[in-house]
Amino acid sequence: MATTTPRVWLVTGSSSGLGLAMCKHALSQGDKVVATLRTPSDIDDLKNQYTPDVLLVAKLDVTQTDDILAAFRTAKKRFGRVDVVFNNAGVALVGEVEGVPEHAARAQMDVKFWGITAVSKEAVRFFRDENPTRGGLLLNISSELGIRTMPLLGHYAAAKHAMEGLTQTLRSELDPAWNIKVCLVAPGAFSTNAGTKPEIVPIPDVYRGVTASKDVREFTAVVQESQGPANELDAVAKKIFEFSMSSDIPMRLFLGDESIQRVRKQIADMVEDLNASKAWSEGLIEDECIVL
Repeated sequence: MATTTPRVWLVTGSSSGLGLAMCKHALSQGDKVVATLRTPSDIDDLKNQYTPDVLLVAKLDVTQTDDILAAFRTAKKRFGRVDVVFNNAGVALVGEVEGVPEHAARAQMDVKFWGITAVSKEAVRFFRDENPTRGGLLLNISSELGIRTMPLLGHYAAAKHAMEGLTQTLRSELDPAWNIKVCLVAPGAFSTNAGTKPEIVPIPDVYRGVTASKDVREFTAVVQESQGPANELDAVAKKIFEFSMSSDIPMRLFLGDESIQRVRKQIADMVEDLNASKAWSEGLIEDECIVL
């Protein structure tokens, strides 16, 4: 499903995984791409396949505001506009909440929340103030773990939960006249074949007999060794590309049958908690003028 008029994509986290797959698919469909990553030479093979009039590779560390601003400026200079921002940078952090050092936890939030936030802000400003025709599509790449969670991925899930809240709020603040669409894309547990492996924190001694820690660590080890189906991420990128051309963009896009089942289970658990809370809430009258 190629686009008739080429769009310009700005993709963060293009070195591997879903970011790289998205770059490749957009290019294959005739769109133009600004592929951003910390080390541009990592995708020299891709760069050599396309001419500069369709592919721009730029250095971007999402924790550095100057890098973000420079990437958008460079995109405008080369292509004149940006139509889609694929806000994807990040890597997983695996470890028990008690065992994750503060510096590692903060680094996770710096990339997966503050970095995502900074790119989102510049994307919205650029779509409104810089594009020749106002508008654009911001795709913030979340996860089903932005809705639910699981052992050893507490900080990853916390960053995704924070991104969910921030993105939903951002979307609610925008003037419809700006023609800016915002969506949280929440893929399930697809094999990324990523060059960057999850950071795995050593297990604290006290957790060595805990089943959840043992099971998740064994699963993580298996996933790291497995490459998964060669075309798995290509299929995900294709679905996202097709979705990006929709006229009606919802708040969230969940991808993966099993992921949808797990999110449904989370929603059902929340409804159960909500029903159990009713008796405790009786007689408590909130002030409708105060938003907390």
